[in-house]
Amino acid sequence: MSRLTPVLGLFLFMVPLLGTQKFGGDLAALLVYFFLAWAVLILLAMLVARALVRQMADEQAEERLG
Repeated sequence: MSRLTPVLGLFLFMVPLLGTQKFGGDLAALLVYFFLAWAVLILLAMLVARALVRQMADEQAEERLG
């Protein structure tokens, strides 16, 4: 999942640039979209990082026990 996050970010940022007619040339709507996409990517990166830390801790605990 951590390797797909940049690809998702590229997709989220390129889609509105390719189809600016969807926003009707409204710069404010486009800026809100970019801010929300950026916030979603930050939250996704946080969740992925937490999952990776937990996975590494579990693997280290497993190595200690057996």
